[in-house]
This record gives sequence, structure tokens and C-alpha cells, in this order.
Amino acid sequence: MCIPMSDSMYPHQKRLKQLERELKNYLIDEESIEVDDYQIGQTADGFIFRGGVFPKTRNRFNAKVTTAVKISFPIVGKSISLLEDALRLSKLDHPNLIRLLAVSQLSFSVFRPMIALEWLPGGTLADYFVYKIREKDDSDRSPIQLKDMLSILYQVSQALKYIHSQLDEFGQELTHGRILTRNVLITEPDLKKCEVKLGDFGEAPSGLEYTTPIVAYMPPEILCCAERVPPHRPENDVWMFGVFIWECLTLGAQPHFRKSVEDIKKSFQLKARSKRSTTMNAIYTAILIASTLAYSAVAWIGLSMDANANEDLF
Repeated sequence: MCIPMSDSMYPHQKRLKQLERELKNYLIDEESIEVDDYQIGQTADGFIFRGGVFPKTRNRFNAKVTTAVKISFPIVGKSISLLEDALRLSKLDHPNLIRLLAVSQLSFSVFRPMIALEWLPGGTLADYFVYKIREKDDSDRSPIQLKDMLSILYQVSQALKYIHSQLDEFGQELTHGRILTRNVLITEPDLKKCEVKLGDFGEAPSGLEYTTPIVAYMPPEILCCAERVPPHRPENDVWMFGVFIWECLTLGAQPHFRKSVEDIKKSFQLKARSKRSTTMNAIYTAILIASTLAYSAVAWIGLSMDANANEDLF
């Protein structure tokens, strides 16, 4: 699974040493991380497999802990990005954020770092929408109540508020950059009972990465920016959170479905925008408007909708 370090990694040696020092409390031997053959996902940095972490002292009372194991693509930039993501997660502590559990000791001397993340058996919210709702017949589909969806939105908004309250090593507000249903994980496939956690971080894609699905969630100031790698700010997370709300209220519809990058850019123009439907539920409209103002407004809406919270979305 590991590939010896290439010459292209040597310019990053100083940063790798810094990362190794800051992640020392999470380092474990390669043999203590188990990786299954089954791939469960893929992110901007690498592949995700189901696996496990064995305790340093093994006995019958401390068995393997099931985890999600993330292995970077064999690309220098992706290897560094994965370790930077691990460092950010190691410094954050919130019930609605995925937790870093371990980092392979060899991650700083091989081409493909490997980290272990908290495992949530419910899978992603996107998978729930596909397999529990969209691929089922109407008679087999469980109704989704608005209060359950508001609970999910509230939990994600709290994770974002916490992230934006933290500062990076340069004194800038932290941002997330990956607020979408396929990056929100649930503890169990029952929206009435589940807790949700926001997954791995990301950066705004460069011009060479504009074909990735993340483009559909990006705000105009990022997508239409002349810079090759535009800065990602908290305001951009709020835009992505608004798209995430739309995804949830449409039970997994894809934003800008089958649109090219140029078509998405054109849709930001006023004349290309769709008119609001006169039949649109007032509750939906209130949530969508609030999301453009501030993600914390979701909490206020959740408290002010007691009379309608038991309504089914569909």
C-alpha cells in the first residue's frame, strides 16, 4: 500500500517534519492499522476504505476499533494535503465533526500517507437519499419529517460555527470547503434518531480541477475568480451551506445537474436565474433566504416552527 518517497517530496521535508511533530500524539505503527479491500468512498485527496485500528497493547479486552482509513493519491500535493487535513482535525473538538483517530508512522517517509478517521455506520447523507428514498417505490419510502431535516441542518450549522470560531497558524478564520451531503455522515440510517458529523476539509479547486463535482457547490466569487487558486473564506462556506440546505429539502437532488462549468457561471447572472415558484412552501422559502444571510439562522427557524415541524417533506 505504501510507496517509497519520490524525489519530488524533498522540497516538502521541512513541512513534513513540522506535521510529524504536531501529530505525534496520533502516530501509530503501520501494522496497527488494518485496511479492508472494500473501498467506501473517495475524496479530493484520496481513497477511503473500511478498516480498523488495533490498540498498542493487544488483549481480549481491547479489540480492534472499526475506522475509516484514508489513503492519499500518489501525488505529492495530495499527500501533503491529506496530512494538513489530519492536522486541522487534530486541533478541533466538536460533537458534529468527524474525529481523527490515528496517523500511520510511515506517513512522513512514504509517498502515500494513511490516516484513520472515526467510523459512522450510517454512511453519508447522500447515500441515504439515494438508497433509502430515491431508489425506493413510493409505497416503500419512509416519510421524512421537516423537524428531522431541521435537526440535521442545525447540527451541521453548529459544526460550521465552531470551525469559523477557530484560527489557523496565520491568525485567519478556519473554513471547511466541503459542505455537501456526500461529506456529511450519519450515525445510523434513521433520520429521527441519528446524529450527523461533518467530514473531511477541502480547499477551493484550482483551474485544473473545475471538472470535479464540487464546482456545483461553489459561490460565484470562487468559480468566476481570475486567480488560479482563489482564497476560501467563511462567507464561501455559508454559500455552500445554502446549497446543502437545498440538497436536503429536495431529498438529494443534484445542484446544477448536468451543467458545464460555463453554464454554471452563466446561471449566476440575474437574467438566467429561475423565478421563484408561487406554490413553493413558505417554510422552504424562509429557510433558503435565511441560509444566504447566516447559517446560524437555521437554529432560529427550528425554534420558530413548532406548529409545522411534524409535516412531511414529501
